[in-house]
Amino acid sequence: MNSVDPIVFSADHPASTISKRVSRGELVRLARGVYTTAVEREPSDVVRENLFEIVGRLIPGAVITDRSARTGLPVDGVLYVAHPGRPRTLDLPGLRVRARRGAGPQPDDVAFPGGLHLASRPRGLAENCVPSRSRGGEVRRALDEAELGDWVDYICQNDGPERLAQYRERAEELADALGIDPAHLSTLQALVGIALGTQPEAKTRSPSLTSRRVGRPVDQIRVHRFEDLARGLRAAAPQSRPVDPSRPERYTYLPFFEAYFSNFIEGTEFDVDEAARIVFQGEMPEARPADAHDIIGTHRLLADSERLRNTGTDADDFIDLLKTRNAQIMEGRPEQRPGLFKQLANRAGSTYFVDPALVEGTLAAGFRLRDDLDTAWERAVYIAFVVAEVHPFNDGNGRTARAMMSAELEAGGQCHIVVPTVFRQDYLDGLRLLSRQDDPSVLIKAMRYAHDFTAIIDFSDYAEAKRQLHEAHAFEEPDSARRLRVRPR
Repeated sequence: MNSVDPIVFSADHPASTISKRVSRGELVRLARGVYTTAVEREPSDVVRENLFEIVGRLIPGAVITDRSARTGLPVDGVLYVAHPGRPRTLDLPGLRVRARRGAGPQPDDVAFPGGLHLASRPRGLAENCVPSRSRGGEVRRALDEAELGDWVDYICQNDGPERLAQYRERAEELADALGIDPAHLSTLQALVGIALGTQPEAKTRSPSLTSRRVGRPVDQIRVHRFEDLARGLRAAAPQSRPVDPSRPERYTYLPFFEAYFSNFIEGTEFDVDEAARIVFQGEMPEARPADAHDIIGTHRLLADSERLRNTGTDADDFIDLLKTRNAQIMEGRPEQRPGLFKQLANRAGSTYFVDPALVEGTLAAGFRLRDDLDTAWERAVYIAFVVAEVHPFNDGNGRTARAMMSAELEAGGQCHIVVPTVFRQDYLDGLRLLSRQDDPSVLIKAMRYAHDFTAIIDFSDYAEAKRQLHEAHAFEEPDSARRLRVRPR
C-alpha cells in the first residue's frame, strides 16, 4: 500500500490485508470498500480532501453536474453527479453523493484525477434547465429559475457576453447527447437574452439579472457576503445602547473623538490636542492642510445630528447620501475626486474591491438587504461593512463607511461607535475575516465591544473625556501590550 496516499480501496488488496490493518488500527473505514490511513484525522475532513478520487473510483463515469455544476463542489452537504449506470446514493462521512442516470463525460467536460469529471459550462447550464423536485428535505437537484438566472449573470460578468452566447449555442448542440428535451432550454435562451440585452421583455426572478437589465449589474460574491452578515446579525444577541435624552450634553465631544479616531485609523495622525485646536480653534498646520481638512470635514458631518440621521429611503437616495458624505469628508483633497465613484479598481494588499462597473448595483443590492434587519445597531454594522467592502471611492472609504454607521445609530436613538486606535486591529481583523472567509462572527463581536465601550464614556467635557479614553488605553497603538478596557458601569 502507498504510505503517501491516505485513501485505500479494498478492491486493490487482499481482504486479509485490509482486515489485519484495520484490526491493528492502521486503517479506518470511510465507506464500503474505502478506507483511510489517516486514522487520527476526522473522517469528514479526509473525505472532503479526497472527494474526487473517492467518487471517481466508486461511481465510474460520473460527472459533477446539476446544482453542483456551478462550483464543482457539494451543496448543503450533497454532491450531485450523473453517470451512465443506475441511480444510487453514496453516503460518506460528512457528505452524500446523489448519482442519477445520465450521460457520461462529454468532450467539453473537465477531467479530474481519479476518473471524475466536471460538467462544462454549456452542459451545466443545459442540465439545470431540466425540472426537478426536492427530496428528503434536500434542495432540488437543479437550480431554480432565479438561481439559474444568477448564474447566467455571473458568467456574463466574468466570462463576457460573447462567451455566454457561445455557451448557449453549445448547450443547444449538447441537448440530444444529454437526453434533454430542447423545449427545456427555452428558459436558458430567455435568461441569456436578458443578460445580452436581446430579450429585454423576458421575465426573470433573478435579482442579479434584474439589476443587469436596468444597468446596475452586481458583484454576486459581495452580495452573498452581505447576506451572510445579515444572517449573522439577526442570529446574534440583541445589542442596545440608547442615548440618554435627559442628558444631551453627555455627547457634546463625541463627534470630535469619533472623527479623530476615524481619521487616525486611516493614517491621518495628529496629537489629540492638536486635532482639537484644528477643529475648535481653526489652527491650521501649514505643512498638513489636507490632513486638517479631513478631520474638519469628518467632524462637521458627524456633529450635524439633524442631517446625519438621514439614512436614505431607497437605493438611489442612499447612494446620493453616500456621495454627499464622502465629498464632505474629502473636500480638502480635490485630486481624489471627492463624492465621485472610482473609475479604476482599487485594492488593499491582495484584496481587490468591487469593480467600478459594479459599484452602483452592488451598493443598491446591499441597501435593499438593510431593511431585513431589526435594530439600529444591526443596520449600522451591516451598512458600514457594505460600504467598506464595495470601497466605492478613490479615498475616504473607511471614514465614509463609519459615518454611514453613525447615521444608522443616530436615526435609531443609539450611541455612536468609536473605533479607538488601540482597537484598530480588532476592527480590521473582523472586516478581513468576513471578506476573506465569509465569517461575520468576529466583526459582530468587535463592534459590540466598541459600542459598549463608547456608551460608558462621558463626552460632556473634553478634558474628562480624554482622561477616560486614556484610562481605557484608547490612544495606544494596536501592537502595544495593552487592550481596550471597558469599565463597568
